[in-house]
Amino acid sequence: MASDNVSLSVDLREVTGKKVRALRRTGITPIHLYGGGGESLTLQAETQALRLAVNTAGRGQPISIEVGGGETALTFVREIAQHPVSGELQHVDFIRVDATQPVSAEVTLTMTGEAPATRGGGGQFLRGVRTVQVSVLPLEVPDEIEVSIEGLENIGDNIRVQDLILPVGVVALSSPDQIVARIAMTRTAAVEVGEGMEIEEGAEGAEGEEGEEDDSNG
Repeated sequence: MASDNVSLSVDLREVTGKKVRALRRTGITPIHLYGGGGESLTLQAETQALRLAVNTAGRGQPISIEVGGGETALTFVREIAQHPVSGELQHVDFIRVDATQPVSAEVTLTMTGEAPATRGGGGQFLRGVRTVQVSVLPLEVPDEIEVSIEGLENIGDNIRVQDLILPVGVVALSSPDQIVARIAMTRTAAVEVGEGMEIEEGAEGAEGEEGEEDDSNG
């Protein structure tokens, strides 16, 4: 289920251009709010509160923007600008969404259970895509989608996007053929990784060593 809605209090911003750098030094970060049939607003938020909201919601969960003396808008993070060296937030763009209309969101896939095919060292568990793009109402975006690997009993067994058990109201937009998990013979695991899979250490769903990213994961 989706977590409680993240909220962020912001104010209208009058400082623009080169003066924004001085604004950042005071612990304030410039942001923009646009789209959804509303006017584009030049805003600002306390950097610490903004960072917390963005880190909590990411790009998959909505943020309720409360403009001091103005509107309250349901939004998603559209773009984040960070300092190339320090990584500090420089600017964040938010886009309004309608709570009654489905949106596209990226949701993390979490492996659960143990794959029987890996017992005794006969099979190697490989990870494919780690997220799935879905269509869902903004306030119903799940924090994650659990994927049980307990049905992977034989070499060659796999789980694809089309096999995912999705919450009610959630529709997968990613290609149905994208592989989420696969069992390969141990001696051929390196070849599989070369084709875009990632070896997971151990038979359980916990994440292991990083391999190469799946070219189809995007």
